[in-house]
Amino acid sequence: MRRRVWLAWAAATLAALVALAACATSDGEGASLDPVTDGGSTVRDDASPYEVDGAPSRDASAPVWSSCNDDGWCATELPDSNLRLIDVWPFVDRAFAVAESDTLGTKVLEWTEAAQAWVYIDDNSQNAYGSGHYAGKMYSPSENEVYFTTAPGTVFHGTRENPSAPFSWESTRLPYEGPESANRDPGRAWSVERPGYTVTRYAAALGVTGTSASDVYAWYGNRIFRRTSEDGGAPTWVSEFVTEDPSGPAGESFYVFNASPASSDELWFVGGRGPSDAAKGFTGCPTLFRRTASGYATVLNFTSSNGSCSTKPGTIQPTEASEYPGYGVINFPAQLKGWATAVTSIAPGVALVIVQNALDWYYVDTTSNVARINRMPEVAPPAGQSAPALIHSVVRVDDRLWFSGHGTVFGAAIAKEAWNASLGLGTVETPSVAMKGTYLNEPLYQVRGTSAKNFWAVGNRYALHKKTP
Repeated sequence: MRRRVWLAWAAATLAALVALAACATSDGEGASLDPVTDGGSTVRDDASPYEVDGAPSRDASAPVWSSCNDDGWCATELPDSNLRLIDVWPFVDRAFAVAESDTLGTKVLEWTEAAQAWVYIDDNSQNAYGSGHYAGKMYSPSENEVYFTTAPGTVFHGTRENPSAPFSWESTRLPYEGPESANRDPGRAWSVERPGYTVTRYAAALGVTGTSASDVYAWYGNRIFRRTSEDGGAPTWVSEFVTEDPSGPAGESFYVFNASPASSDELWFVGGRGPSDAAKGFTGCPTLFRRTASGYATVLNFTSSNGSCSTKPGTIQPTEASEYPGYGVINFPAQLKGWATAVTSIAPGVALVIVQNALDWYYVDTTSNVARINRMPEVAPPAGQSAPALIHSVVRVDDRLWFSGHGTVFGAAIAKEAWNASLGLGTVETPSVAMKGTYLNEPLYQVRGTSAKNFWAVGNRYALHKKTP
């Protein structure tokens, strides 16, 4: 008797499980028996090669896809929810992005307007043993050619015959010559601003940029390379510039962190130099280099000593303008501390440089020999956000500048006269990136656009697209 009751109970239970499984598999958005990845609120040292701050992480569940906010930003669906998108390169009807993941390594994606979807386009060779654990900047001269970078110091170049064909990939390991130490990766700097805490700041000293398909540059550690073909041979990466200073103290670290092409005759590179400590990491001063047809010029360069930065001879002495009643405007010497992490060209010989991913920046005019300190009091973190307003990128699109940071994207008009007077950005346009009425408590590492009607902002688990002005 008991056996018949038990068999009846087992049959009913099995039927219920079958029904549940049918419900879970009948909809691609439904339940899954796969383990759920927990983003949590713990910041690991390997969480990101860019900014990691102490703000609590939002819920690890995947964002609600195909949703747009009132300001026109739309969250696009990613093929995996645990991607950190480091850079994006947009075209009118498509975009390329490079991402990294604790489980997938470095991945390269393509978005097409026709399909309204992201797909992987790499061949996964970038994730061979010992490779792919963080990504650097990318560059795409056309819809059929892509460059991206990944650890350790490797540039990948992909080409295809047309947008319907698959990419073919080749790679080159860039050489490194410079200081060596057990706690130093030449392709990634790190620092702990408050020793004893787990929050760590990272910046990849690895990337690629260019002005055209025939004018492409890469950087790794302390060195800048150009893709060059000699005597009709296959192109190779030739070292053009090294940021080392033989007169500097022993063990000093040098990095190149970012770049901005202005034209075929001008490119800007930013970085940092200073001591590295096993407990505190890299605590450097900003550097700015300008490449023209005449070669490379060091525009900003400092000596780091006891936590302060002193201007090196032969470079521009920064100043900050202030108005004093009865005395007028006085430009007094001042230096910003920290790495130079982002740069964009404003005009020939003129650039804007973000220092330490903070709300402080330099307006640099090489013709006037000016490096003027400016602030961003107009910019504040989104409501409810406890993290500082970390600034990750700045680009020029048409006649405006666009910035991305932690949970924010904002724009400002170019105002050289105001910046020369240290008056800051002025009126700031802040289209909200809040999704479903909730602030975006995630870093947005890069914003880029082809016009006011085609912007992308990418970061941790998000690729936001804006097609409205």
